[in-house]
Amino acid sequence: MEKVGAYIHIPFCEKKCYYCDFCAFENLENRIDTYVNDLIKEIKLCRKRMSLEIDSIYIGGGTPSYIDPVYIKQIYKQLSFFKIDDDIEFTIEVNPNTIDKNKLKIYKEIGINRISIGVESFNEKILKAIGRNYNKEIVLNDIDLIKNFGFKNFSIDMMLNLPLENKKTIDEDLKILKKINPNHVSWYTLIIEKGTRFNTLLKKGKLKLSDDDLVVDRFDYVIKELEKIGIKRYEISNFSKKNYESKHNLKYWNLEGYIGFGLNSASYISNRRFQNTASIYKYHKLIEENKLPIETNEFIDKNTSIYEYIILKLRKVEGLSYKSFKEKFDFDIRDKFNDVIEKYKNYKFFVDDEDRLRFSKKGFNLSNMFFVDIIS
Repeated sequence: MEKVGAYIHIPFCEKKCYYCDFCAFENLENRIDTYVNDLIKEIKLCRKRMSLEIDSIYIGGGTPSYIDPVYIKQIYKQLSFFKIDDDIEFTIEVNPNTIDKNKLKIYKEIGINRISIGVESFNEKILKAIGRNYNKEIVLNDIDLIKNFGFKNFSIDMMLNLPLENKKTIDEDLKILKKINPNHVSWYTLIIEKGTRFNTLLKKGKLKLSDDDLVVDRFDYVIKELEKIGIKRYEISNFSKKNYESKHNLKYWNLEGYIGFGLNSASYISNRRFQNTASIYKYHKLIEENKLPIETNEFIDKNTSIYEYIILKLRKVEGLSYKSFKEKFDFDIRDKFNDVIEKYKNYKFFVDDEDRLRFSKKGFNLSNMFFVDIIS
């Protein structure tokens, strides 16, 4: 029986942020009940076709905490018919201004033991500029509420290169984070995606962002400051205290199995990758016909697996073990890719290590150059 992480997608929000290109909808409350019923049916259909053991659960979105917690309870009840590990990491994403005592009580009852809080910034002008509907006081009160409910494992999502950001706002964010003392921090750099409000504003010249070199310098600063409080980088955009790395997300970066339920969710099982439709209407229609709502389905051959393994492993600070690579693919990575590896070693992209290949600070900042070169 294959062990997999389970991802549940809840695509509803009170308000969609200006940078968001995720599969998420605002002001669609009339679809929530139908969607949850469809999602439960999808899990049932999957159980009839696959024998899986689940060793991590991650409920993401959208804003899962936006919907009634009874729905979350119903979804988990159906998921629990799979074999589930006793020491499972069970995460739910929440946004400030969407949680209360009743929700946290139900989350705790069903075994959720990790909460990921989408903060992005503590600066109220920045929050308004990116379309968030809360202020610093609400964030801090919600984090206190989470702590008081006994959720010891919680992560905070932050963003870099936001409008109105400067050294002072970053220092203030870091100061507040140090007081909060989370176990885990994800600090992503804003990327302008097609179809977002920010993309439209950028094209019109109405969105001012920092230049790339300044963003790199600020991110290096964030890394150093988080390290001072024991929150160390373990992946390109993720930081944690010792033993608090995200077990679920590590499955993606280690190219391990995962199953996705819900709109637009992806799965990777037994060298096959498949993804659900992103259309909420098509999703409903397929479920009504007792069909899994899969839109794309591809077999990942050995050659593709090799490249994906290299790229995903090198996202992590510990990098890629030469020994593990050889055990998995039956050859030494240096035999096939020695020229490109040596080329980037000369560029100081890699730390000098006999046992593994891992990026230096420069390598992380310019990692796409290596990834493009090794694939070409």
